Amino acid sequence: MSRRVVGNATSMMAVQAGSYLLPLVNIPYLLRVIGPEHYGLIAFSQAVMMYFVTLNDYGFNLSATRELAVRRDDPVLRSELYSAVMTIKCSFCVLSFLILCALVHFVPKFHGNGPIFFASFGIVVGTMLFPQWFFQGIEKMYWISAVNLIANLAFTAGIYLLVRHSSDYLIAAIVQAGGKLVAGILGLIILFSTEHVQLSVPTLGQLRHRLSDGWHLFMSSAAATFYTSSNAVVLGFVCGMTQVGYFSAAYKIFAAGQMLVSPMCQAIYPHVCSLAHRSRQLAVDYLRKAMIVIGGLTFLGGFLILVLAVPIVRIAMGPKYMASVPVLEFMALTPFACAINNIYGTQGMLNFGMKPQYSRIIVLSAIFSNIILVPLCYWFKAPGAAASALITETVVTLAMGIALYGRGIDLLPRLSEVREQLASLSMFAQKRYEKVTG
Repeated sequence: MSRRVVGNATSMMAVQAGSYLLPLVNIPYLLRVIGPEHYGLIAFSQAVMMYFVTLNDYGFNLSATRELAVRRDDPVLRSELYSAVMTIKCSFCVLSFLILCALVHFVPKFHGNGPIFFASFGIVVGTMLFPQWFFQGIEKMYWISAVNLIANLAFTAGIYLLVRHSSDYLIAAIVQAGGKLVAGILGLIILFSTEHVQLSVPTLGQLRHRLSDGWHLFMSSAAATFYTSSNAVVLGFVCGMTQVGYFSAAYKIFAAGQMLVSPMCQAIYPHVCSLAHRSRQLAVDYLRKAMIVIGGLTFLGGFLILVLAVPIVRIAMGPKYMASVPVLEFMALTPFACAINNIYGTQGMLNFGMKPQYSRIIVLSAIFSNIILVPLCYWFKAPGAAASALITETVVTLAMGIALYGRGIDLLPRLSEVREQLASLSMFAQKRYEKVTG
């Protein structure tokens, strides 16, 4: 992998460390203070917010990032693209708030907890403001890292300083949303002070083009959100907030495992876009190597979580959350499945002209997920929701691999390539050891 990609992957790991590892410092404290039911309510509200986040994103984290990665040196395009994307995002944010108001007014499950949902809406606003797609497109992920680390340090401090009793669960929701708002505002300040983006009023043609370009990606990301966030939402409606608490507590550990996937995948995406623009074979060769590194790391991490699930839950969550052990066991290998289907789908299919097929697979998988989710939640509660997630991600991976193979594209690495990568990693580790030991 190129030095730029490795540097960006490292920066994105810092993003995920801020997003997941820092909360892992205060999650044990938060779980014990507010209890499974209140923690489940917060998780339920945040899962609902993910629907609105997906609507506001509209696939721009992929479509706009790809366009910017290919034409990043065009200052006019950069300003035009940003103005059009943010106009659409702001419009969708207003629409999202109106939908939330209707839900709180008409749906009993929402009406009784209105303050929690309105507090959590800050996540939607903060995510909408934060220009992660722009920094990713120009391959300057260090800004994303810095902003997220600052915001999450503030969030961690806020939890310890302000949340002292079970009744402080609303404050906990406000603090979490506040971290996203801080990140969004800081991101805008950095963007306008370093990248010289000029705001303009986009034409209807520009808006139509961005909406059209992002449509298939929006449908696929909406479907993906539907089968990820729906686990907590359906579980809340079917089994209550305590089961959501068990599920979401384990999900935090799973999210830490995802930290191995997201930064590397986000860092290589603009690089793969550039390679595929020049030559499909260059991109295929690169993705085979990425499959070895990313797949190997996530499988190893998942295996360790599977073996150590009981002590992890006991130490990180406390005895009240031992019901989360089977949830964590089902989730352990989900990051591995997510890593492989990201390489097949986001990195491969989107860059090889297979956007409609990619979208179709995600939509059909979302339908499949929600068919099995309700009975699994009803029969097995929180572990059933975790099992649904693992089954769905496996189905997505198989479907994408078959679709690519049908086009004559085989991303599975050869045995010789695996040996070569292992030899390179071994040599790198040996050199680092010799340097450290002198």
